Amino acid sequence: MIKRRNVLRGLGGIAMAPMFMQSVAAAEANFNGTIVVAILLAGGNDGLNTVVPLSQYGQYYNLRTPAPPPEGLTLAYTQADLAPNAFNTNPAIPPSQATEFAFAPAMTDMRTLYATGKLAVIAGVGLPKQEENPLSHLNGQMDWLTGQINVGQTPPSGWLGLTLDNVPPGPLGNTASLSGTTPLLSGATAQGLVINPPMDYFGVNYSVTDKWKALKSAYRQIGALPTVSASGAYDQAVMQAALSDKDLVHKIANSHPAKGYQLNSWLDYQLRDIARLIEGGAGIRGYFAAQGSYDTHSSQAQYQPQLLQQLSFSLLQFYSYLQAKGVSRNVVIMTMSDFGRRPAANLDFGTDHGGATVSFVLGDPVTGGVYGEYPSLKKFDANENLKMNVDFRNVLSDLIVAMGGNPTPILGETWPGLGFI
Repeated sequence: MIKRRNVLRGLGGIAMAPMFMQSVAAAEANFNGTIVVAILLAGGNDGLNTVVPLSQYGQYYNLRTPAPPPEGLTLAYTQADLAPNAFNTNPAIPPSQATEFAFAPAMTDMRTLYATGKLAVIAGVGLPKQEENPLSHLNGQMDWLTGQINVGQTPPSGWLGLTLDNVPPGPLGNTASLSGTTPLLSGATAQGLVINPPMDYFGVNYSVTDKWKALKSAYRQIGALPTVSASGAYDQAVMQAALSDKDLVHKIANSHPAKGYQLNSWLDYQLRDIARLIEGGAGIRGYFAAQGSYDTHSSQAQYQPQLLQQLSFSLLQFYSYLQAKGVSRNVVIMTMSDFGRRPAANLDFGTDHGGATVSFVLGDPVTGGVYGEYPSLKKFDANENLKMNVDFRNVLSDLIVAMGGNPTPILGETWPGLGFI
């Protein structure tokens, strides 16, 4: 019997699945468990131009205006442009009365979400000083994906996969990625499903010359080969399991087409299919999506606002869709990014790799507001970057607990949660 689950890749991969599947009805009966949708803002998002500290506007403007600047050029937003998206720690305060923070001008949809009281803004979040290379894209992403630090190129299992290791799997397992393979979904006993959007074309793609060899090779990679019989029964079992996943994904795709869902970006494609899987009773408890690149070393004003607009729109549409379908009550969406950017703009009107940034957590179970302490724009860390005031593991701790897990063995030690759930 096949005991472990590896990835099933859509449009260009290899299919793995348990031999026996629960029914969709069983998954729907289990729906009360928290579902986490983790979104990686790949490349290191500049938190200072995502959530601007209005109370430190003078320092912000000076840092974002290289000296001596070409006439009229700056990365700083004007106070007038920020005013419509202003907000305070209390989500009930309207923009006209808010004086503490502001979302970037392109993030009007995020301001709409904040007003619902279901969006938490995590300020000053980042990697600890014990991280040996906090400015490395690889290190930053692996830290966030695994809940560990200094994991290098051979990361351990992911915090989401480990949290769900002992949870009875739904029809399509416990975790799924809509953006390629990721350590986030790897547990001690299970891997995640990989579906490349659109899920309507999800299929089993194997070697044309030797389909059985391709499937068996993938099982060997996870050490899950049962006894191989000369009769070829194992080969048939593998293909049967793969086709079962394919058929169920197609069934959900056909019964939940998400008509009218706007597809303005690749993130929209990913979140639309996650919404369909949730709506269709796939039983998956942890999802992964990604957007990027936020690695804005130059001409940041040409790239970051567009990405932030896409992010804001995608989150509002996804959350609204789930609410309209009556399946939002247990869904929590979180964002993470490699690291923040330097507080001072460079002479190419971009920002280089830096320290603390902001993260967002959204959903019906979330208590909205601002958590953590926004970094000072006068006092920086030893590398002249924004100081980290919230360890990224404090954020993960809240999410693991919300899913019914124990964060201490997963994160290596106890990290108090922030209380946004």
